[in-house]
Amino acid sequence: MIDKQFFEELSQQISKLLPQAGAVGEDVRKAVNSALQKGFERLDLLTREDFDGQRRALARAEERIAYLEKEMSRLEQMINELDEDAAAGTDTSH
Repeated sequence: MIDKQFFEELSQQISKLLPQAGAVGEDVRKAVNSALQKGFERLDLLTREDFDGQRRALARAEERIAYLEKEMSRLEQMINELDEDAAAGTDTSH
């Protein structure tokens, strides 16, 4: 989970360590920033926005699963009651 602010802060910290002279310092900062972004892209990391989106999707899926489990239990109970009624009806007719 890397966001733009992280890149900017890291780039600024690295560029502070390098000797700077006016526009050359800005060029170095941009080059470092670009190199860091390319490096992190190769790591296949998620952005904070992507992570938050996946977390929301997971929460929705968990809610849906809980609902479906509850619904399945309700339907199983109905089937069991119907089976019991059918068995009781069969037993009394003999």
